[in-house]
Amino acid sequence: MYIKQIEQQKALIKKLSSQKVFLSSLRLLLLATAVYLFYLMMYQRNESLGWWAFAAVVAFIIAVNLYMKLQSKVKYHQTLLQINQDEIDFLNGNKTFDNGKEFSNPQHAYSYDLDLFGNNSIFQFLNRTGTSLGKNQLAQDLQNIPERKSIENRQEVVKELSEMIDFRQHFQTLAHLANTTEKEDQAIEHWTTSAIDKSNKIHLIAAVLIPLLFFISLAAMIFDWHHLATRLTMFFFSINLLCAGLMSQNILKEIGKSDKIANSLQQYAKMIQVFESTQFQSVGLKALQTQLKKQDESATSIVNELANLFEKLNTVANLFIFIAFNGTFQYHFWVYRKLQHWKQQNQHSLWQWIQVIGKVESFNSLANYAYNNETYQYPQVTDDAIHFTDLGHPLIDPAKRVRNSIDFSQQTFFILTGSNMSGKSTFLRTVGINMVLSYAGAPIDASRAVVCSMPLWVSMRLTDSLSDSESYFFAEVKRLKQIVTEATKQPIFVLLDEILKGTNSDDKKTGTVGVIEKLHQYGVKGIIATHDLEVCNTTTLYPQSMANKCFEVEIINNELHFDYTLKEGICQNKNATFIMKKMEII
Repeated sequence: MYIKQIEQQKALIKKLSSQKVFLSSLRLLLLATAVYLFYLMMYQRNESLGWWAFAAVVAFIIAVNLYMKLQSKVKYHQTLLQINQDEIDFLNGNKTFDNGKEFSNPQHAYSYDLDLFGNNSIFQFLNRTGTSLGKNQLAQDLQNIPERKSIENRQEVVKELSEMIDFRQHFQTLAHLANTTEKEDQAIEHWTTSAIDKSNKIHLIAAVLIPLLFFISLAAMIFDWHHLATRLTMFFFSINLLCAGLMSQNILKEIGKSDKIANSLQQYAKMIQVFESTQFQSVGLKALQTQLKKQDESATSIVNELANLFEKLNTVANLFIFIAFNGTFQYHFWVYRKLQHWKQQNQHSLWQWIQVIGKVESFNSLANYAYNNETYQYPQVTDDAIHFTDLGHPLIDPAKRVRNSIDFSQQTFFILTGSNMSGKSTFLRTVGINMVLSYAGAPIDASRAVVCSMPLWVSMRLTDSLSDSESYFFAEVKRLKQIVTEATKQPIFVLLDEILKGTNSDDKKTGTVGVIEKLHQYGVKGIIATHDLEVCNTTTLYPQSMANKCFEVEIINNELHFDYTLKEGICQNKNATFIMKKMEII
């Protein structure tokens, strides 16, 4: 599909580019013709040539408008071409997307430990957003665990959008063309909470009465009704300008709040219109469309109206428009008044409508992931069961990916052992990342999967904090304390990798066993990876709920061989001494 789209867009761009060259040449020709005819009119004193010159100017303006529209069209198709080329490059391993490193949060229950953000992260793998709205929403969706019904609704949305590639790419193209920043989005959000300025009655009377007196005096001047008409016309023109000048403080204050958001709103209105006008079957997308309705009026027209008002208000900086329009009928006062009326009617709905764009972009990213991985399966969502069959890590090359199965239906907690580099940490991340994808509504690399909506807590890559004078050990204990506290409140799922590394072996063993028993006491599900084989004896105390799993390593022809296959029981082989001898350290 991507290759087909690329070929179509290249052919279309070539055709449009030829039209651009023609219109560009036509513009120059029409302009030169208009100038030449105007020159002949002045030189020959021939008024008929003036009309031809005027016609050439009109044709020139039409050609310029057509050229500008064509230029926008070319830019659209160039962006669409780039989107498809990026997908081809991505699938070939030659393209990366925004990694969302700003969302990295060591305090989050699982995102930091699972490397959801940053280089080679799942966010970078999924992200196809074009606005900061979409980027923020995707990050939020990966860090939240919704209820069962919500997960099922999200799956339905992702399934539907994965098959609507034309809609997705059209929306994605508009998002890239919007070229908005987080600063502009924050300005819009701030404006939706700013105070509404009610018009002063004196200003309103002046805005009606003085322009009326101006036009009466102007008529008197034109038809020579009174010898003072000219002076009165200039007087009322000046008074109009004075009133507009007094209002300009309020107008400039309002423009300051907007932070030049007219263009952003115009682009967002286009995206809202595309979404509003598309028919969907899924409950989730229909619910989002419902949010864009206000009585009988669509959000598109309302947001477009606001964008136009801001655009008109911004002309207050244009000296010609300010003098000509405000001197006659106080133009900017009426625009400002209409803007305040819009604000009163729709202010609190605006940010809700804008946020829909981000939600659609987030869904589009997940749907694009589903489209690129057609063999992936959508997990069944239940109230309490978790198990995976042939589960793989989505970021590992499929040719090298080893898939494993694990079931938390009977034994709900596993102690995982294995030598260095055997795959323990990778497996923990495989389980964790696929649970996160499941909660987001995306399919996962598994032949079958069952998940339940359960808080996920991970302790895998804590670091010490020099700024807080906090040791690695203390940081780890704090995380374990958080996990135990959460376990007392509700059922949770944990992934723990070699905990208590910052203390001696005896303390580490005793502490690890203590943590496992505490988690068992609260019925916690999950996996703990450890090198300490004595910890595995804990499972003999709770055989109904605990079991041992391991990754083994073999030494074949004096070389280490890892099969990364999950096995029952406790790891028997070790490789640290072998590696050190092979590297001639010992």
